[in-house]
Amino acid sequence: MPIEQEILKVIRNIVPNSRKYLFDDAAIIEKDLIITTDTLVENTHFTLKTYTAEEIGWKAMAVNLSDIAAMGGKPLYALISLSLPKNVKIKWIENFYKGLITCAKKYKTQIIGGNLARSREISVSITVIGKTVVKTLRRGISTRSNAKAGDLVFVTGTFGNAAAKNYKIKIFPQINLGQKIVRVEKHAPALMDASDGLADCLIQISNQSSVKIIIDEDKIPVLNKSPLNLALYGGEDYQLVGTASEADCKKLVKLKGIKIIGRVTNGKGAFLKQNDNRLVKLDLQKTYEHFIY
Repeated sequence: MPIEQEILKVIRNIVPNSRKYLFDDAAIIEKDLIITTDTLVENTHFTLKTYTAEEIGWKAMAVNLSDIAAMGGKPLYALISLSLPKNVKIKWIENFYKGLITCAKKYKTQIIGGNLARSREISVSITVIGKTVVKTLRRGISTRSNAKAGDLVFVTGTFGNAAAKNYKIKIFPQINLGQKIVRVEKHAPALMDASDGLADCLIQISNQSSVKIIIDEDKIPVLNKSPLNLALYGGEDYQLVGTASEADCKKLVKLKGIKIIGRVTNGKGAFLKQNDNRLVKLDLQKTYEHFIY
């Protein structure tokens, strides 16, 4: 089966205006509306043995809100499409919605509708509608293609936590920090959320911006000395990764939770500068792959 990036390439070649909409965490339309959608599938993103219904509900909402955070936006509304097998219990559905609603309320998002269908396994797809918090016409949109030579690379939070704990951690989308980032910066940053790992973010930004990115091993923020490979490739940390000018980064580091970990230069590819000064190219094949199993 083709891998995710191969499938995306085919889709982008077919869909009109794909360059405008199909390369980022969400789409911005009508000047200030942000729309995103994401899906969780049983036995791909969760199992009923390892996650409670309430945990699945929270996660389903949180991963979508994280996409809004990656655009520096404010979430407003959500539509829930839930597909269920015939043997599902009413209690499971109640608990699922408890988790869903708790997360939505925390981030001031109103559930306004959705759809129900029968399926062999549980699948939940959520569409979230939000809005920008800055005037995009004046400063541009925060996208993966905004990185420029001379920029610095910044991140929020720490990496490797989810993988180190076998992905049994609660996701907290960086809504507030995302909004602060776009408000502080004079020019729109390159920005995305680390759903599939820090390395994946850096490779995607490098590819979309046609630049070379170098991060320093000793600057990667990890929690409790998580192994470096988990910080780079583990995924599901749902922190924000971006690039911005040196002048803007001087303002960003004053925000709690933001660290500078590298720089952007002319060239191609994303690299790790090891403590012995050797450069190692980050490998997309090691990042989370939806279609490998």
